Amino acid sequence: MQSTVHSGSEMRMKAMKSISFLFLIFSLSQGPAGAEVTSTIAAIEQLHRARRLIAYPEAIRQPRIALADRLALTIAFSKHVKKVSPHYLRTRRAWDLDAWISILERGFQAAPQDPDIAWSLAQIHINERRYSKALPIAEAFKQANPNHHHAVAWQIACNSLCDGTPLRSNPKNIRVMPVHFCVLTKNPTASQLATMDQCRQECEILNHNFRSSDGHALVEFSFKSFSSYAQIRNTQSDLIQYGDSVEPYDSNRVARAFNQCKDTQVRDPNAINFYIFDSHSDGPKFSDRTSHGKRNSNRPYLMLDWQRLGNNDQNAEAHEMGHCFGLGHVGVPGASKNSPTNIMTSAGEQFGSGGARTHGFTEAQIALILYHAKRTSRRLGITTQSN
Repeated sequence: MQSTVHSGSEMRMKAMKSISFLFLIFSLSQGPAGAEVTSTIAAIEQLHRARRLIAYPEAIRQPRIALADRLALTIAFSKHVKKVSPHYLRTRRAWDLDAWISILERGFQAAPQDPDIAWSLAQIHINERRYSKALPIAEAFKQANPNHHHAVAWQIACNSLCDGTPLRSNPKNIRVMPVHFCVLTKNPTASQLATMDQCRQECEILNHNFRSSDGHALVEFSFKSFSSYAQIRNTQSDLIQYGDSVEPYDSNRVARAFNQCKDTQVRDPNAINFYIFDSHSDGPKFSDRTSHGKRNSNRPYLMLDWQRLGNNDQNAEAHEMGHCFGLGHVGVPGASKNSPTNIMTSAGEQFGSGGARTHGFTEAQIALILYHAKRTSRRLGITTQSN
């Protein structure tokens, strides 16, 4: 999907009343205004997050701003631009993408080493399939941050593509990812639902939904094995305690238990591990449906609340598997629960609802998925490829 989106006046006018007071300090300033720009950034950050996307460009365009202050505003702006894209929602919300690019390019010229500016600018160009423009940005991004996976993945992608060419797996060489399923929760209703047949179906759900925005498969998920709760209930692995834990979810503690697990019925070291558990939080208690995915240095695992089996809630399987391949959350301003949003959209980004998560991965996301698919295959000792 290749296009540039332009804003109408309605969205800008709607926000102007909320942010006009922020610019008074600039009209009074004739030179460097470090304290003032700090106050302006703090004030903008108090706005609703979607409105910050309007407030920052307006502030950056104000006259008589010191270059250092303009750069500070641009860096603050780029931290939000990283999380949004017109490609994350089919019925795209209007904004002026060309204006964003102009702002970010000026910021990149001033500070090519800044990871937030480089990330946001490279991501825009890659999603628009402008790889020749994205390449020098990705190269500078990698040079300043040599271990940053986005920088490395994007440089590889831009080096291999011509402008306008979609980034895809070769259909003859799609990587096959074996998946081991394990029921960690003792909830009897969960065990009734989380059968071997259902887990086979979960692989089919992933193969159907874990795709590009135009429907192309990126990897192939293959059912490998299944362990019921009855089979692992006496395991010595600490991982089992997280099947029904009432403690706040601690990603680092769970990862430690996973990495230390030697019970191959619980953790298959040569597969992506898919756990069915019963999520708990203070408000809804065990009615909570929060799920998790973790790349875990390319030894990925996914924890799906049993109530979300069968893809009945916001495409949870594909979303959490996206985390397993290194993707973070994104936001869609104004999205409702039923909006056809990008798979990685989350209400936690404070732009709107996570939406239905039915819109596939963008070019920049695909680059990271393919990069980590290769690394994960190597780390897990997987050699199979689709024929």
